[in-house]
Amino acid sequence: MVKTFKFDQFGYEVVLGKFAQQADGAVWIKQGGTIVLATVVSAPTDEFPGFLPLTVDYREYFSAAGKIPGGYFKREGKATDKEVLTCRLIDRAIRPLFPENFFRQVQVLATVYSVDKEHVPAPLAFNACALALSISKIPFLGPVAVVEVGRIDGKWVINPVYSDIKNSDVHLTIAGTHEGICMVEGSTQEISESDFVDALFLAHDKIKELVAWQLEIQQQVGVAKQEKPEAHQENWENKIDDQFWATWKQHINEFLTSERVTNCYIADKVERNNYLYDLRAQFTQQFAQEITEKQVPESIIEYLFDGQLRLKITELVFALKKRIDGRDYEQVRQISAEVGLLPFAHGSSLFKRGRTQALASATLGSGEDEQRIETVMDENGKDVGRFMLNYNFPPFAVGEVRMMRGPGRREVGHGHLASSAIRGQLPEKDAFPYTIRVVVDILESDGSSSMATVCSSTMALMDAGVPVKKMVSGIAMGLLKSADGHFAVLSDISGFEDAYGLMDFKVTGTQDGITAIQMDIKYKGGLSRDIFVAALEQARKGRLFILEKMRTVIEKSKPLSDLVPRFETVKINTDKIGAIIGTGGKTIREITEKTNTSIDIEEDGTVQIFGVPGANIAGAVNWVKTLAGQIDAGAIYTGKIRKIAEFGLFVELVPGQDGLVHVSNLPRDKQRNFMKEYQVGEEVTVEVIEYDEVSGRIRLRLLENAPVKK
Repeated sequence: MVKTFKFDQFGYEVVLGKFAQQADGAVWIKQGGTIVLATVVSAPTDEFPGFLPLTVDYREYFSAAGKIPGGYFKREGKATDKEVLTCRLIDRAIRPLFPENFFRQVQVLATVYSVDKEHVPAPLAFNACALALSISKIPFLGPVAVVEVGRIDGKWVINPVYSDIKNSDVHLTIAGTHEGICMVEGSTQEISESDFVDALFLAHDKIKELVAWQLEIQQQVGVAKQEKPEAHQENWENKIDDQFWATWKQHINEFLTSERVTNCYIADKVERNNYLYDLRAQFTQQFAQEITEKQVPESIIEYLFDGQLRLKITELVFALKKRIDGRDYEQVRQISAEVGLLPFAHGSSLFKRGRTQALASATLGSGEDEQRIETVMDENGKDVGRFMLNYNFPPFAVGEVRMMRGPGRREVGHGHLASSAIRGQLPEKDAFPYTIRVVVDILESDGSSSMATVCSSTMALMDAGVPVKKMVSGIAMGLLKSADGHFAVLSDISGFEDAYGLMDFKVTGTQDGITAIQMDIKYKGGLSRDIFVAALEQARKGRLFILEKMRTVIEKSKPLSDLVPRFETVKINTDKIGAIIGTGGKTIREITEKTNTSIDIEEDGTVQIFGVPGANIAGAVNWVKTLAGQIDAGAIYTGKIRKIAEFGLFVELVPGQDGLVHVSNLPRDKQRNFMKEYQVGEEVTVEVIEYDEVSGRIRLRLLENAPVKK
């Protein structure tokens, strides 16, 4: 039976019971002319996975916007960065909202079928996925909803349309349940901590309304939640009951004595991991007979062991008021940094915090190097492709061996966060027309590698000579909750604390405000405003502390390296652009090939001429200005005689532009026999007498031994 539900406040319309009926849950959602279909399906796992095997995919069909994919392969292929980032947003918000002991496969798929260029599809996809889970048999602890927040002319806007997003100095995606916020992602123009908290709770008010709407739909059409697989599906879940979990938790709790847990307090990550490995091995050996007799999978033991150890360590941290590596709650790990490590890179830096190490290199190029990305919404905007930040996490960073393939979703997400943090502090294109690429390799990792990326990238840009407006640093915050309900905010969390804590809250910014935020909250209850305020203030102090450490290494941008291409800017009339380009691009290709330069021409007539060391930039500038009619009386050129007529010589100043040397403007001793004195193809030096802008005619005087116009 087809049912339709509307949420008039946002213009949402949901259709259920019509599409994809073999999925466990399917939601067709529409806002304006933007339509998304979200489906969810679950299936048992053959073996205990040790984690929730959740996969989320989001795809945008070009046909949704009336487009055909560019290139030779006319079909959507590898997910774009935009699609990957949207997948991550959905995954991060819904993953914590499954039962603790739920380990079935879940696939969530959102497909964009229509886009009206005003209503952004990503928030619709998120809400549709959440609703599909809520109305399905999958034991999901939602509903959960998302809104986007912008700020236009100082006023907060909930779910701004695409045309308004371009004018917003804040772009936040905020997800939450009725109890509280569970995920935040976005960038801002140095927003204050208090303004950010205001945005959070303004968004949560709207989220609660969306959650209530979803709950009404769930109550009307929802399916009973399935706690166990069907009886005919034989797998490990049907062999393990609640008593099993309780028994083994008790075994682990008895094994984890106060002394054994206290001995986990080891500052070095590698030494601590070795101790924890030995501790698990001791437990397995102690209960080896029972594990063998009852055929308990080792992965279940490891999962339960880590869970109970997390609880024990959390209580010990509160008791000692000291973290597992010996730091207090607000202490940042030891920082070291240097710049200029790579002599043939335009700029480079190495930033190390604790056992997390990020090596960054910055490269400057011309407009030809800009990244071109085609999307259904054209969401890149002007000049976005001129700054690229690529984050790499090789396996040796954590002492592992694995196949090296293309960048995964984590790499794409961390790179996007770092680029969002820095982008607003880059110079405007008019003043600094270079295309900028930063590559960061994590050489060693113990948490907060994305924040190390922000710090290292900022210093590499400054080392390359990019006039960064303000330095940017970043810090990752964590959260612990004691058994009696007290919270502790942790600054600069390690990988261990990230895995065991209730929050991963990354904050980047300058000395004056926040530039980007990424927050994931595993705690299923709501966090009070006081906790957010405390976390942000603690993050601000940590961010400023890190900035000071960075300034001791590099305080202002260096001069451009000799390796960096130089540029000149020429402004021409727009009606002369065609003359510069030539038929089929012939003229501009000739200029660039003969002068070893690259040329970018904007629609407003701005011409940027780039050249590596040794390139003839001055010659290219002169060539462009001549073709554009910017020819001044008195200018001197060396050109070639292209034609000899009875009344004078036609001299090619630059390819495509000739001038006339009338016989009267030749040296007096050569005027009588000039047709014999000069040859076609001969180089001569001439001076401009007059240039007629209307007719384009150029009158020249032939000189002898005159300096050449460069």
